[in-house]
Amino acid sequence: MLKLDDVRLLEGHQIHGDDDPGRSNVFYVMPRYPRIARLETGGLALRFVEYDAIRRQGESQFGGFVAFDTDLSFLPGTMDLIRKGLQDELDHRFRPFGGDALKPDIQTVPWLRGAVKLLLQQDGKIVEKLSGSTVPSLTGYNTACFFLELTVLGTAIFKETLSRGTASAIQVIYDLDHYVRLPQSHAWGHWHADSFYSFFQDVDTEDNFWSEDSYTEITNSTRYKNEVTETHFDLVADPGLTGEQQAEFDAAMRASIMSQLDAAVQRNLLEAVQAVDPNVKGWTEDQDIEDVHREISTTQISDVRVEWTEAKAVIRTIHPQGMLPTVTSLQDTNGAALRWEDYYSRISVDEFLRSLLVSVRVDADFPGYGITLVEVKIRYPHGENAKTVEATFTKDDAGTPQKAEFIVADKIRTFFWSYTVNFTGDTPPWTSPEVEDDGTDLNVKVHDLPVLKLDVVNGDINFEQVARARVRVRYEGGEHPVERFFNLTEQDGTHQLLEVIGEPRAGDVTYQTTYTMKGDGREITGPELRTDASTISVDDPFRALRTVTFQAVGDLTDDIDDVTVQAVYEEPANTYRRDFAVTLSGTGKPFDVWTFPTVDEAQGKLSYTATVRHRDGTSEDVEVTDAKGTRFELGRKFVDKLDVAIVPDLLDWTKLKLVNVSLKYLHSTPPKTDDFLFRSGDTGARTWSVFLPKGEPASYSYSATFFLLDGSKKTDAKDDATEESLFLDLPA
Repeated sequence: MLKLDDVRLLEGHQIHGDDDPGRSNVFYVMPRYPRIARLETGGLALRFVEYDAIRRQGESQFGGFVAFDTDLSFLPGTMDLIRKGLQDELDHRFRPFGGDALKPDIQTVPWLRGAVKLLLQQDGKIVEKLSGSTVPSLTGYNTACFFLELTVLGTAIFKETLSRGTASAIQVIYDLDHYVRLPQSHAWGHWHADSFYSFFQDVDTEDNFWSEDSYTEITNSTRYKNEVTETHFDLVADPGLTGEQQAEFDAAMRASIMSQLDAAVQRNLLEAVQAVDPNVKGWTEDQDIEDVHREISTTQISDVRVEWTEAKAVIRTIHPQGMLPTVTSLQDTNGAALRWEDYYSRISVDEFLRSLLVSVRVDADFPGYGITLVEVKIRYPHGENAKTVEATFTKDDAGTPQKAEFIVADKIRTFFWSYTVNFTGDTPPWTSPEVEDDGTDLNVKVHDLPVLKLDVVNGDINFEQVARARVRVRYEGGEHPVERFFNLTEQDGTHQLLEVIGEPRAGDVTYQTTYTMKGDGREITGPELRTDASTISVDDPFRALRTVTFQAVGDLTDDIDDVTVQAVYEEPANTYRRDFAVTLSGTGKPFDVWTFPTVDEAQGKLSYTATVRHRDGTSEDVEVTDAKGTRFELGRKFVDKLDVAIVPDLLDWTKLKLVNVSLKYLHSTPPKTDDFLFRSGDTGARTWSVFLPKGEPASYSYSATFFLLDGSKKTDAKDDATEESLFLDLPA
């Protein structure tokens, strides 16, 4: 492979070596300038044709056309000079070692892909521009072919620039991709640790008979420890990465080296050397040794090295470019100047227009519609040379133009075309109506096909409960009704319907799903649904939820003890039932919400029974066989409420000890009776409330008993009172 950093410059050409050390004599010469290609005869691959009159097509005006080839060949003798320079390099490299040097092996760069564009400028303005107009051969000298019909201005400039002077104004730019080996990246980390410990001891004991005993001890210990960590990163930038991506790669490489180094260091850490015990009592006393001499030394060394190298291969793009020379500045194989007249001709427009060249390509969603092949038929029925041309396209070459050429008769440039679409499986092919056209660029857009295309897929079916789901799909908008059945299982959850219906789909598809449940094998049929989408997503049979609320109403403190509710939701056609029970009360739940799944709510019915028990021991039963709505109130609902304010502001507490007020409402079941006590200092009003049953009066009775300080008492009473404010006053 071509090595990026093994490069030299010879005769103006950049030359690279090979990355294989065993191929040190292999070289790759990079192209420099584009040129007009030469034919085998030595002439130029060029033809310039000028019309004798302007050819008009729509708002465009054309004055001629040009056909020519360009390549990246070398000037005569250049390759010999390059080969000599490379031989000198090899001689200088290998002769000192004895023997003959290798011969240079110049190989072609293995190009991956390429494109060529052409520019024609006058006074700094672009007259003609063909971006990516052709592709090079990617072999040999990378020949690229151009054929273009020129505007009137382009014709004049092409003719002038190619026929005179030394350089034309025609610029050719190549874009060529090839693999290249980057310089080697290198990263390493090194850790060194050493430790040393020494111990010296000398003990001298003298036992004297006539004098005192003597004891001499000399002890010395030395310890040191050393650790060194080194890292080195020599990373080569990848031209295919952005600055941010390169920074992320470099950081990741540094982190990898450091983490590997840290892990290796942990495995190779030096253990601390244990110090020598200087106590010699066991020798001098226990074993009666008089003199002890000890020298101990310990050395530990540990080295860890982590290393990484990589020479990455990347794709590099080069852009050989330049201005084409004029015809008259070039020479033939004999050294004679080329003549412009040999490459120029002038023809009648009428003669040129006798050729009708149609470029055909296809724009179709091959995988989406399961298309295997599109056959385009172009029919030119005029004149003695009438004929039909067929072009076939697959998904791999649909965008690559194919040519259809006809000989024009009586200046008639119209033709007829149609196409046939072939599908996968047993779906029959479909042929479009024939269309009359007069263009030269035919892009067959295979859209709005008369095909019913549907994907039937599992949405959220719970296959722990469902054994299979059978989906019936029906469409009635085509030339004939289409009805198909599909089975969805846990193992097979995707199906496709592809049916030719004679005209593009214009309406909804109806579908209905029958679910076979596991266990009892019962079937649940969902509602018939409609969709205008191209995908039918089949959901679980219990796809919808219904929520209802049961609420106890009335006086839940003094009137209603509790309400017992039994509710049932049924869909008989689907053998589906849900039950619910709750007890409502003022001390427990005054209401409860029931949410349950449904299969087809339009076929379902909700019913409930309830028993309302009153505190007086009575009860009443409620039964609703077809409950509509979402909120159901149960109990004894009152239509109004009576609030009576008991006001003590008129009481003279210099005479009174206590006041007791009794209020009674007799028209409710049970009657409502309450007592209120007032003492000195109770200046605030009290409120008595009672719910009024439907049709009953808003009247009550009261009795007020006044207890005086002298021990006596007085009473004030009234029946059928209607006052909403009861002012307490001591009777006379």
